[in-house]
Amino acid sequence: MLVVLAIYARAGAVALKRPISDFYVAGRLVPAMFNGMAIAACFIAVLAYAGLAGVLSERWEGCASLLLGGAAGVVLIALVLAPYLRKFGGYTVPDFLGERFGGTAVRPLAVLAIILCSFPALALTILAVGLIAMRVFAIDAGTGITFSVAMLLFCTFPGGMRSAGRAQVAQYVVLLGASIAALLILLWQHGATVPSLDAIGFDEAVSTFRLKPFAAEDPANRFALVFCLAAGVASLPHLLMRSLTTPSVQGARTSFLLALPFTAVLCLTAPAYLPLFGQAPVSPDPEAMVLFGLLASGGIAACLALGSGLVLAIANGLSYDIYYKSLHHTAPTERRLLAARAALVLVAALAATAALAVPEAMLAMTGAAFSLAASALLPALLLGIWWKRATGEGALAGMIVGLGVCLYYMLAPRYIPFAFYETSSFLSNATDDQAAAYTALRQSYYLTDPGARDAALAAWEETARGVANWWGISRAFAAVFAVPIGFLVTIGASLFTAAPSADVQSFVEELRKPASA
Repeated sequence: MLVVLAIYARAGAVALKRPISDFYVAGRLVPAMFNGMAIAACFIAVLAYAGLAGVLSERWEGCASLLLGGAAGVVLIALVLAPYLRKFGGYTVPDFLGERFGGTAVRPLAVLAIILCSFPALALTILAVGLIAMRVFAIDAGTGITFSVAMLLFCTFPGGMRSAGRAQVAQYVVLLGASIAALLILLWQHGATVPSLDAIGFDEAVSTFRLKPFAAEDPANRFALVFCLAAGVASLPHLLMRSLTTPSVQGARTSFLLALPFTAVLCLTAPAYLPLFGQAPVSPDPEAMVLFGLLASGGIAACLALGSGLVLAIANGLSYDIYYKSLHHTAPTERRLLAARAALVLVAALAATAALAVPEAMLAMTGAAFSLAASALLPALLLGIWWKRATGEGALAGMIVGLGVCLYYMLAPRYIPFAFYETSSFLSNATDDQAAAYTALRQSYYLTDPGARDAALAAWEETARGVANWWGISRAFAAVFAVPIGFLVTIGASLFTAAPSADVQSFVEELRKPASA
């Protein structure tokens, strides 16, 4: 384990004094194959979270939805986003939106969206590495989190994206090697046959992951799951920014296409990791210790790869788009690099604090990442590239409304279920019996003696939360409503505002010619 950690530290170690393009986009020198490996190392952890958070809890029912949605998101990036972001040649996703739409609000709103969809996931990955370290090295929670942050900074602080990219490639190699070796040991233990899920602790593994935001038990929610995964993956900033690191436009597209088979190989070894969620081996049996060591190495590799991307997505947005582009246009390179590294440390420290203080909240909020990213960013990105008539006012309105609808559908049914249901009961999937029960409980609450109203309110509220929905769609899939509304608002507001300048329209037309780059 210590040898593996040393490899990550060495991979992330580059000279501190490098061009600023190295820090933000790895000098745009990452070959497509290595970039694809880095993407796969990040992406597998995203799929693992979505799977454990409900999709796989139905004994692999819904696995097809998970893989279809995730793969569709990567293909969407490869075909309609990555080449054009690379052609733009900027440093961050908010940088593209800011330059494409102008004004002063689109750029900081994009940074806010990145924070909302990335920070809880970053806290969760730091917590995950800390928990594995606690079991491997028998240390307390605080020390485990400190270890997690230290490794994350080893992989990112010296050279930013260049350090992270090199470390992510190493992490993919370690993850692949550990996964194959662990799976072979697992198969050998079960007589060289594929073991059943029960035999490798599936029920115990899932029971330890106490959140099921992505459980989809009916066709409507299955569709919503696939939509949210596809739209969400295509909008995740830590994946999109990998398109900015390749030497060419074609390399950006190839990177994401290569990420699919690289990820598929890791998915085939996924059953080996289920025992990692059970109890740590207490037997001195060398075979058990080797298996656990392999699983721990692979788990840490996946989490660090994802964490590196997340912390850089947030820190680069803060240091480049907020500090440099919005506040201090004349900042010298040395000060910009100092701000970028300071942002890295600050973001990692805040995420570690959140992981220790409110782990359950971070776990719950991570489930919102897909919908939040898609609702806030996808309409502006796609229309910004593919519709030259899209205006800054339209993009800003679409981002605000999309994000607002997403947050409303996620929060209102939980915290104000009465108001939500009564203002949109015609959209609810409540049956006649459920609607009648709601009405009866509301009447009984007002007729009940004051001393018994708390119990009556609790029963009324529980019933309200059960029917507070639109067409029965889960709150986690809010993007299924927010993304179409965001597109409509962006298009409508653009048509009712002045067209972009000739220079902007010419920029968009040139952007859609990736083959010339």
